[in-house]
Amino acid sequence: MIYIFLFLNGKQFIIEKNKWYDIDYIFKSKPNTYIYLTKILFFKFLNKFILGNPFIKYSFKTLLAKILYTYNSKKIIVLKTKPKKHYTKIFGHKQKFTRIFF
Repeated sequence: MIYIFLFLNGKQFIIEKNKWYDIDYIFKSKPNTYIYLTKILFFKFLNKFILGNPFIKYSFKTLLAKILYTYNSKKIIVLKTKPKKHYTKIFGHKQKFTRIFF
């Protein structure tokens, strides 16, 4: 089984083969295109381990991922109030995500 620890957009992901993951929105990304991910922290294949310091700098230093599509999450309602000032404000937020497949 292959495990990869990946650093992407300030977050760390544990990646397995043949699974999809939701990451932060990639600007100008088109469906069915490929991206290369280079910040790999840790790689495990069968009984072999490769640990980066902080990233792996060997011949295996890029990972190919396919962009499936981009989407918006469900709307989150936010309520801001200030006590004793008669101030309330309600607004919503939809976060954009990109779904990638390894």
